[in-house]
Amino acid sequence: MKKTLFTLALALIVSAIFSAVWHVNNIPGITADFNNLDVACSSSQVADYDTLYVYGSPTQYANANLARPLTIIGPGYFLGQNPGLQNNLTPARVDYITFDVGSSGSLISGMTITNLTVYASNVVVQRNCIYELWIYGSNCIVLQNYISNPQVWQTEIYVNGANYLISNNYIPMGGNGWSFQATSNSSGVFANNIVEGSCEFYNAEVYNCIFSIFDDYWGRNFNFDANTSFHHNVFRAMNNWNWQTNTTITGEGNLYDVPGELYVATGSQDGYYQLCPGSPAIGVGISGQDCGIFGGLTPYHLSGIPAIPTIYEFTAPATGFVIPVQIKARSNN
Repeated sequence: MKKTLFTLALALIVSAIFSAVWHVNNIPGITADFNNLDVACSSSQVADYDTLYVYGSPTQYANANLARPLTIIGPGYFLGQNPGLQNNLTPARVDYITFDVGSSGSLISGMTITNLTVYASNVVVQRNCIYELWIYGSNCIVLQNYISNPQVWQTEIYVNGANYLISNNYIPMGGNGWSFQATSNSSGVFANNIVEGSCEFYNAEVYNCIFSIFDDYWGRNFNFDANTSFHHNVFRAMNNWNWQTNTTITGEGNLYDVPGELYVATGSQDGYYQLCPGSPAIGVGISGQDCGIFGGLTPYHLSGIPAIPTIYEFTAPATGFVIPVQIKARSNN
């Protein structure tokens, strides 16, 4: 299942490279194909599987609804905190994005989103900054995202779909105590995530994760069924929790009540979670992999820079008829 899901992600990225490209920019005076993301998603000019490049803007984009497969690519997030990644440091923000059933095969990356809801199957959500994520489709991939609002009243990630892959995401504790909540209709792989709140799993394989549970007013901890397995995870209790008292979480290679520092705990909002020298999460995952979002097969990328070449430096003189322009770009695979 893991190999199939990774293959799906690669296929969607490759298809995006060879699709037609449309530019969306809502900054007044800037020439673009569209200035409204929702209009671009429904336009008859845009074909299925085309790519929409959404430019960073100080003005939030209007809510968008996708009824067909498209690729949406923004510039990333925390760009001012992680210098040298993009020339334009402004993110592309949108309040609500919905992938309806007809949008199966879509990909979204590099966006800042308040609420993302996925009703379609075979959707890839990769390298975004998201407040809330709701998944009802099957075969969905949630990869290298930063879930960013621990004060929201809702669960951070909610899944009611089968055969998911949720990997290399930072997931804080939600306002109601839940970081991740799945239903009995769900199944999938949950790997290399950092989780700081309560979880509920069904029919899941959970590995290479770091779980840090803070004192939860609701007294919640972990709920999981007999079909869920935990192995090669790091469990770290905070405040009043003691993982040794929870004898129901067992599995090969799990570490409980881990002492010492885990992260570098400095720098950017997402760079904070890089493992520090001597971290107990180093090399304790499957086959000696690191646990946490920067480990495993698909390490987290700072600022969610999309997996396309980006311009991170642009230099040109302010005056003169002959302009010697210097551009530096990098690949972000």
